[in-house]
Amino acid sequence: MFQLMRIFIFVCLCLYSLPAFAFAPDDSELTELLHENYGALSSWEAEMTFPGFPDVSAHLWYARGKWRQEWNSGAQAVGINGHGLSKCTAEEFAVSPLFVWMVPNPVETWKAWGVDNATRSLGFCDDLPCYMYGADEDDKTSPAVYLNNEDFSPIMIRFLSEGTLFSVNYGEYTTFKGFRLPEMVRVTMGGDRVLMVKVKWIEVNRANGEDLYSGNSLSVKQCLSPPSPFDILGEFFHYPAGP
Repeated sequence: MFQLMRIFIFVCLCLYSLPAFAFAPDDSELTELLHENYGALSSWEAEMTFPGFPDVSAHLWYARGKWRQEWNSGAQAVGINGHGLSKCTAEEFAVSPLFVWMVPNPVETWKAWGVDNATRSLGFCDDLPCYMYGADEDDKTSPAVYLNNEDFSPIMIRFLSEGTLFSVNYGEYTTFKGFRLPEMVRVTMGGDRVLMVKVKWIEVNRANGEDLYSGNSLSVKQCLSPPSPFDILGEFFHYPAGP
């Protein structure tokens, strides 16, 4: 028994002495794991609402970087990544924080957003174990991605854009048609401006049609901007620099 206890203590000490990144998948492993969990998710459709603005909602479609938005005020737009390609408003169209959640080629895209995967560890997100890429728990300013340690769903994505720090937290995950999807989004812009978003998932892998993301498909050519928080997203939320 004493010998077994010595072996147990030795193994624990060896594991404790390993560097933290030894527990976090490297780029190739992470790419494979993300593909296993989300590779089959080619498109989605959802409704975005705002607890602080109960009369405002937006219908969203997304397919590997391309997106379409229809706000309940009547405003419409199509675009790709952080760029609105065709819209009915006179000013730039707001970009949804859901569009940075699960992007095409996520590992390479996150690196293009400034996430340095040479810094990686197993830490805790709200008392639950998670993988941290780009920054550890004590680093609150470096670009980073935190992932659930079991299904690799994004918990937090932090990035710099135009000199401003943004963090998007995804929570209240649910399983919808085989995929882990967030029903809550918390957007922090510049460190002190916060917007809460609720998500109702409508469909997955049914929004791939090219016509859906064509400017010719917009039924409204000129419109007024939707009420807040459209202006908050439009003025203060920026899509990450890069792809």
